[in-house]
Amino acid sequence: MMKKCLLILAVLACVACSTLTPAEKAERAAFVASALNDRHYKIDIQMMYPQRGPAKNVTGTYSLEVKGDSLISYLPYFGKAYQVPYGGGKGLNFIDTIEQYAATKDAKGRYQIAIGLTNEEDTYLYSLEVFDNGNATIDVRSKQREPISYSGMMQIE
Repeated sequence: MMKKCLLILAVLACVACSTLTPAEKAERAAFVASALNDRHYKIDIQMMYPQRGPAKNVTGTYSLEVKGDSLISYLPYFGKAYQVPYGGGKGLNFIDTIEQYAATKDAKGRYQIAIGLTNEEDTYLYSLEVFDNGNATIDVRSKQREPISYSGMMQIE
């Protein structure tokens, strides 16, 4: 719970420190809405929040990408795995077909997205919260691993 509070505070601080003009903010919000509606977007990961241990800065090109009916998950994982293939398996690094996709927008303008899929290793539920400015949080739950959360920024073209 404390990690989620810190995550929300970090996102709010980023929003408050934004130096965009009102026109730029509106343009960014329109881009975010369009990308989410088209189901074609990529979120670059900046922080990870494992279930056990402290939050960690993420270096490298880790991301989560949705391209129509495909999910491209390239995420680092730290945590307890209950049952994984010999050698550790793929973890959260795979390209697979989305089986369930639900998106809603709440009264405050935040998008809530739930993505469900199953592959040969596990069953996953990705819960995304995306703000108008492109900031995003991602919670990943699976049957064979402890939950983990990430924060990042949608690529704005």
